[in-house]
Amino acid sequence: MRSITLLLFLPAFFIDNNTISAQQIIKYKTSVFNAGEDGIDSYRIPSMVTTKSGTLLAFCEARKISSTDKTPTDIVMKRSVDDGRTWSEMQVLIRGEKEAFMDPVALVDYKTGKIFLFASRWPAEDHSMQGNTAWLVTSVDDGVSWSYPQNITKKILAKGHLLNGFGPGSGIEMQGAKFKNRLILPIRQYNKKRGTNRNRALYSDNHGKTWKIGKAASTGGEFEIAESSLDTLIYTLRSGKGQRKKAWSVDGGRSWGEAVVDGDIKTTFDYGGCQSSILSSNNVLFFTGPAGGERDDNHEDRQNLKIYRSLDGGKTWKDNLLLFDKAAGYSNISELKSGDIAIIFETADTNGFPKMTPGNRPPGWMRLDVLVLPKTILQAEDW
Repeated sequence: MRSITLLLFLPAFFIDNNTISAQQIIKYKTSVFNAGEDGIDSYRIPSMVTTKSGTLLAFCEARKISSTDKTPTDIVMKRSVDDGRTWSEMQVLIRGEKEAFMDPVALVDYKTGKIFLFASRWPAEDHSMQGNTAWLVTSVDDGVSWSYPQNITKKILAKGHLLNGFGPGSGIEMQGAKFKNRLILPIRQYNKKRGTNRNRALYSDNHGKTWKIGKAASTGGEFEIAESSLDTLIYTLRSGKGQRKKAWSVDGGRSWGEAVVDGDIKTTFDYGGCQSSILSSNNVLFFTGPAGGERDDNHEDRQNLKIYRSLDGGKTWKDNLLLFDKAAGYSNISELKSGDIAIIFETADTNGFPKMTPGNRPPGWMRLDVLVLPKTILQAEDW
């Protein structure tokens, strides 16, 4: 087990003048993946889940020769048995040669303990989506060992559709009585006839043995799903420059209402916005993502990681906290067995990431860090 440098903040949680600061609530922060380590150019697109036994699993894309999308990419993982304080050595779950395996989405069946990891394969010479395929690996021993990758494309695509990608982020298991233990997986599918990319939910009521394909939503793009209140789902969508959208499902992911702009959440402009993450805990919703900031000639505006809280199922986000005031990108949230919240996110110590220009992204230009917030954040009346 390799230990990662631990960054300690004030251990106690308290409220001063009805205001909480990041330094007061972050219990600890660790680096999990760092660009240039283990012979990998860049690590991006994190996914993270807590297993039935409480082990924390962190997955991501290992872009081997370049930080650019769709270059040769593996899907890799590390495990933590102490709530993210230390991490194992890296394990390759799906190996790409010239092709790229992208958009990892992890999902835990808390009834059986089985862990699923989905990824999309982009062929090396064809980025049209025509040759894209969907792949799955599973673990039944708490993420210690994994199955051989399976091609599941024909089982999860609607007729006449191509695979655009999963999530990215993580899937969920529903908790409400009506859809108890239903597994929900976010997927993006492209309608060849209409030329449209739309979000859908894949859902399983038999512990992932088979998956049903939900109806197309009104929008398409990188998104993640949570249970906004028992038996009701919400998704949050990267919807363009400076804008996010959200929509709800009241039938367990079979269909979605019309997406609306989420005006309470600030986001970035560069590259058409940024993926973000959403989590439900005891009917309280949490959202993490970069709020954006000042760009310059050498740096993007992906910065200022925030966490938002909603007490009305995602209709409004009245509470928010700034967690990190430097570079911040894609993120994913998981609730630990203790009730604390862990967040994995793309980050660096610069004011925004270096722009994607030759020679401008040296080793260490980006990390995937995990920070942990205490469960008392859930009960605080004022942020």
